[in-house]
Amino acid sequence: MTMMDTTDSTHVSFAKMQGTGNDFIVVDNRSYGFSMSELSDCAASWCRRRFGVGADGLLALDAPESAAADYQMHYVNADGSRATMCGNGARCLFRFARQAGFEKPELAFDTDAGLYRATHPGSDANRVRLFVPDLPDVQSTVELDQDVPDSIQALYFINAGTEHLVALVDDMEAVPVREWGRRLRGDPSLAPAGANVNFVEERATGEIALRTYEKGVEDETLSCGTGVLAAAVVVERIRGRDPTDPMDVQTQGGRLRVGVASTDRGPERYLEGPAVLVFRGTIEWSSSTERPNPDEAATVGAPTGCP
Repeated sequence: MTMMDTTDSTHVSFAKMQGTGNDFIVVDNRSYGFSMSELSDCAASWCRRRFGVGADGLLALDAPESAAADYQMHYVNADGSRATMCGNGARCLFRFARQAGFEKPELAFDTDAGLYRATHPGSDANRVRLFVPDLPDVQSTVELDQDVPDSIQALYFINAGTEHLVALVDDMEAVPVREWGRRLRGDPSLAPAGANVNFVEERATGEIALRTYEKGVEDETLSCGTGVLAAAVVVERIRGRDPTDPMDVQTQGGRLRVGVASTDRGPERYLEGPAVLVFRGTIEWSSSTERPNPDEAATVGAPTGCP
């Protein structure tokens, strides 16, 4: 029986988490059994800033679909649309799973983009290394239906778990991210999925910096994990950089690292960075309405550090 089968209200426990400023509402859906449509309703209501908890998206931990996985990750954007993958969210959900009783040092989990694995790379419990499947080739010839702004030196496309445009620019801070991102993200040539848009600046230090406009959030976010991965791989391949030499990537919300590490399965690419618990709380869900009340106030606990 799903939550829609009863008219009773339910108080849903959640964790608020963030990875380099990319923030999420996280629920253990093994306890609640929300359907995907219900998770979409929850996300569209609860993620609204100033009207709900506020977040870039909703993460749900579910029972695994495959024998190789410990759990399944479902991710819903702030507007209620379903997303295939979220790199910052995946790291946060790994930390959430560890706190929920998953004790193995490395956990595998199903996503709509395939099987992923995550672990702690050291003693810092806030730091998570996410191992990602092989990425497809970078498309260096991107033909959009609209004109591309002159300040964009080159435009690339890659699917890093979700669709991404990577735009190389001289000065990332000078880019009107909301204006250009909204326009390019919805180009008819990218229909129906669209693409996140990453404005990337290469720096003399060897690191790169980027700002990202995310579809589903329909705004600039402080960080996008799959966008970091996409940008790093594009720069690596077009510049001929050694993938085993880790690349630091600066986002508006903090620094992430992309590299290749040796595992029992062979060399694997990873995305590494913080995953932090902000607070825990409860919010009311009433199945008597099709969509939760967007003005419903959340009840949150006192801020706490991660255990």
